[in-house]
Amino acid sequence: MDISEHYIQLRLKFPQIRDNQELYITVGELAELLCCTMRNMNLIINKFKENGWASWRPQRGRGKKSILIFCKPVADVASERFDHLLNTNRMDDAYEMASSLPPQIRGQLIHNLQHQFGLRSNEGGGGRVDTLRIPQNTPFRTLDPTQTAMWGEGFIITEVFDRLVRYNAEREQCEPSLAIAWESDREGKEWTFHLNKGITFHHGRILEAEDVKFTFERIIFDPANPCRTLFSSIQHIEVVDPLTIHFTLHKPNFMFPDLLSSLYASIVPRDVELDPLHPIGTGPYRITRHDANLLVLEVFPAYFRGRSYIDRVEVWQLPQIDLPESVIKQRLFSDHEPRAVEHEIQGGVFMTFNMQKDGPQHDLRFRQAVRLLMNPDELMNTRVDPDIRQTDRLIRGQEQQKRIRTSVEQATSQTGLDKSSLRQAASLLEQSSYKGQQLRVWVEEGEKMELDMAWFAERCALVGLDISIVPGNPVHAVYHNEIQSYEMVYTGELFDEHVMRSLITMYMFGNTLFLLAMNDDWRTELANECERIMMIEQSSLRMERLIQLEDRLIEESLILPVYYFKEEHAYDASLRNYKIAGYGLPDLRQLWIRRNPVLSNAEKQPETGFSVYIPLW
Repeated sequence: MDISEHYIQLRLKFPQIRDNQELYITVGELAELLCCTMRNMNLIINKFKENGWASWRPQRGRGKKSILIFCKPVADVASERFDHLLNTNRMDDAYEMASSLPPQIRGQLIHNLQHQFGLRSNEGGGGRVDTLRIPQNTPFRTLDPTQTAMWGEGFIITEVFDRLVRYNAEREQCEPSLAIAWESDREGKEWTFHLNKGITFHHGRILEAEDVKFTFERIIFDPANPCRTLFSSIQHIEVVDPLTIHFTLHKPNFMFPDLLSSLYASIVPRDVELDPLHPIGTGPYRITRHDANLLVLEVFPAYFRGRSYIDRVEVWQLPQIDLPESVIKQRLFSDHEPRAVEHEIQGGVFMTFNMQKDGPQHDLRFRQAVRLLMNPDELMNTRVDPDIRQTDRLIRGQEQQKRIRTSVEQATSQTGLDKSSLRQAASLLEQSSYKGQQLRVWVEEGEKMELDMAWFAERCALVGLDISIVPGNPVHAVYHNEIQSYEMVYTGELFDEHVMRSLITMYMFGNTLFLLAMNDDWRTELANECERIMMIEQSSLRMERLIQLEDRLIEESLILPVYYFKEEHAYDASLRNYKIAGYGLPDLRQLWIRRNPVLSNAEKQPETGFSVYIPLW
């Protein structure tokens, strides 16, 4: 045990004794408290004195007690020890020590972790190592690309794996990745992809067409795979040669390359059984550690598109940090103004209904009543939050906004609504099959959404709708089917840059919360409509049909959009090419550090920090 841990342990034995107050005690009593010999206790006391943590005045004579004075606050010693353990990558020891401390000290240590995050540059014998540290509140449950439904897991997967093609959001088109080129017949039913040469997996083997075949047969031959519907158009896969793969589809699919650019189409090696927590891919980073406290990504030097600049990414699992954003930013950027980039989250927060469970939610009039109670206009009037924006749909853009207004006006006309949404909600509720029973609402845990539901519960009480609000973890909801006992679900959907593909995924991928709430009839109808949309060759017409599909879901009150987020990332000016990827995190493949060239060797520090604030913390 380190000497600082001895001090912490001993100091906590005397909570009633103040710092610099005399404590009368014998060496034998101290040795008993620390479970050590008197000889070792004398050595420990001498160490305390050398560090200036305590003073010791021994008293001679039978029955006399010596005087111990604690000079340094235990929180200061704990903080120094905690930081040392973290800086030496001993996270397990740091967290174990923190868990043994009183709540107040433990909370302060966690709050002080802020300075550990961002980019850290260390100069050592092997050269400079640049490490990005990101805190995370929810442990990763799976990094299997065909199973994941969490944004954080998706971020890791996109760095560990590659797809046959990649989507360029700026150009709004698919571009080569593992495949150097591809072509199809005029009907969009026959697709051939030509692989790049010499691409290696993280375990050293060269990528071949057989790996591509294995990847997709793993999906389409498994009835329980949540991705199966997404790739159900695949009829046959043929390996033409080690660098050529041919897909034959049941029906035309002009979005086939777009689907193959999604994280769900990440290519896995055929010769290694996929470990969902330590998968192997071809991406710019490979997983070298993943446990309850830490996930580590190390740069893959042999990456076929060129080595990434950032050497190491550490995702630290932390308890919930309840500090407001302003305080976190102030601590991170205490001496200067950071650079900032605003990011609009695609998708949004919405309410839906559990159509798998019996109840009044199957009645359109009931759902329309809830739609009126969950009125975005009136909710926004109660909130002062610059980071949220009201929305009437998940698809946004200038043309889509025109459709929003038209859709809302039509819905208002069809249901005979007037300005008194509560009165209309009460009327619809009375006409519906609701009989006064208590209904349960699952809400994704988090301050903003739980506040929304507190407001919603008050509105429901005014019209006689008895509800119980239960916050829940989306990880449990998805992977343990937690929402099935609830009648209503309040959650959100996070899209990546490819909005059209994200919408189709929301309607076809079995692990989205929206689709988990739908019954078999709706799942089949949504899948069939998405397949018809993907048969359309012109992209603008596909989007038009997707808008129409969303219109219908809103008119059926199966999706009740409420708002979306706008976030501001803040980062040190030394970080260059800071661009935000689809999951609200910096694109590691582009990020680099510009060091200050005017510093002399004497001024350069062995470790330099470059602060980064990522709102999705």
